Amino acid sequence: MSTRVRRIVSVLLGGMLVLPVCADAGGGLTGGATLPEQIVQEATLIQSKISGAERLVEQIQQYENMVQNMVTLPQTLMNQVLQPVDQLYGMVSQAQQLETNAINIGNQFQNLNASFNPQITAQYSQNYESISQGLNNALNTLLQQAGLNPSNFTNQAQAQQAIANAMQNPNSRNALLQGAVAVGQATVSSLTQTNQLLKVQAATEADWKKAQLAAQTSNTEANQEANQALYGTPGQATPAAASGGGTAAVTQFLSGGN
Repeated sequence: MSTRVRRIVSVLLGGMLVLPVCADAGGGLTGGATLPEQIVQEATLIQSKISGAERLVEQIQQYENMVQNMVTLPQTLMNQVLQPVDQLYGMVSQAQQLETNAINIGNQFQNLNASFNPQITAQYSQNYESISQGLNNALNTLLQQAGLNPSNFTNQAQAQQAIANAMQNPNSRNALLQGAVAVGQATVSSLTQTNQLLKVQAATEADWKKAQLAAQTSNTEANQEANQALYGTPGQATPAAASGGGTAAVTQFLSGGN
């Protein structure tokens, strides 16, 4: 995310959020959880946010249809309209944090399994970043469609005033709500892509671990078979002990002597 867009998001989130970012989605993974547990938690949070974003889109669309022909809005209605919009800004931030979480989970797997191909991990990280960038582009589009000047978002007071002004004007208000719907839909798409990518990555890593375990099991069995070929079945006395010949008997056995 560019520095300017990060500043805008932080200002928007600073005074307007109804849902706290870290309540159940930002870095909300349980501390001390194992890697498989973190993957399950991440997938559960993503699915929850998909449902939440879909509900917000429906609410904003309803308000958009309700107020599109109204010249002015009563303050009570204004507050009702702003509520899902405010929550949507929080959802965007949470979605991007979940994408960062997914990258961190992949890096943890890589750190714990040094022989896993790091190019695969890097490619997944790049894909998550691409999804996040798509969401940034949607946010930029919202600001442009609503006629909001990024220079008016240098602090919280200016941001609140700029949005209040946009909501008072029918044209900019409609543009703002239309843009919010677009961002909500982009958030749903972003979260869905993240969820799908997380599942693919988890399956790839699980298959690799399974192959590693199979290779280790095969090596262990091969070693056991080699030992049995040399010394007989487990529990059987070694040739040296059986013959009572000590080292000379072992040497004779290994060389194929009678």
